[in-house]
Amino acid sequence: MKKSIVIASTALVAISLAACSNQSSSSKNTSDNVKTAKKVAASSSKPQTDKFNNNEYGVMGYLMLSQTDASKLANVEKSTGDSDGMKISKNANTYTFEVFPMGHSTDIIVNNDNVTVKYDENTDGTGMGNKNGSKTYSKQELVKKYANQKDTIDKVIKKYNLDSNADTNNSNQQAAPTDLDEKTEAVLIYAKANGFDTLDVSDDNDASMELSTADNGRKTVGYGSDGDVQYQIDGNNVTYWTLDHSDDTPAYKQKMVEHTTTLSELKQEFYTADNQRQTVDIISDNMEED
Repeated sequence: MKKSIVIASTALVAISLAACSNQSSSSKNTSDNVKTAKKVAASSSKPQTDKFNNNEYGVMGYLMLSQTDASKLANVEKSTGDSDGMKISKNANTYTFEVFPMGHSTDIIVNNDNVTVKYDENTDGTGMGNKNGSKTYSKQELVKKYANQKDTIDKVIKKYNLDSNADTNNSNQQAAPTDLDEKTEAVLIYAKANGFDTLDVSDDNDASMELSTADNGRKTVGYGSDGDVQYQIDGNNVTYWTLDHSDDTPAYKQKMVEHTTTLSELKQEFYTADNQRQTVDIISDNMEED
């Protein structure tokens, strides 16, 4: 029986993978998933999120975006690009899901603590854009929803040969990008900590971002406010600290909260699209150094 692929929603460009399974197969999948959930719950020697690798998070990110389950994805027709169906490829910590013959694709970027999904979206009614939609899911919420589908997710990984490379455990194993200078790195870290929309390049803004070194030896980037970010870079790995704004404590009494990311993740998230690069370059070109 030919399996079909249906667009689930224009806004998400998600795919409803309507592949039919018989009752016995469905029962077996359910049984396998229940067993997996029990095994996952029984082990408490390390954080729940550490029990899954990048490949699994890549698949989970797509399942969350498309609001489908792993069994449907496992049963959809596999395409090489010349036939109808699904094609899944992998480049380091980025997983690309392509649907043929429609040609829409989705990039799933697995970061240290979360998964970023970039997809084609029709925002103005004139047609689909190219990776102009974006969502971010925490690894905790993905595990909470899909831990009991681990066995089936692993079948998807095997079907599309996503486990053929060795870099499946940690995204920070990648080499650092070579095309980012110190100021650009600082702007990307600030964007990660405060949100890309805080990078103001409008004519009304005459403030310049500042880059300096704190007394503790860490680099500091910001506008001299409580949004300033301290950071250290070790190869591709970035550790950065921000003030804890979780309550009403005055800024001068707030503790610093530690976060981790990588330069490759920052580049992928904030320095890929032309409009992103233009904004970051304007900020970095006007940055003041102390």
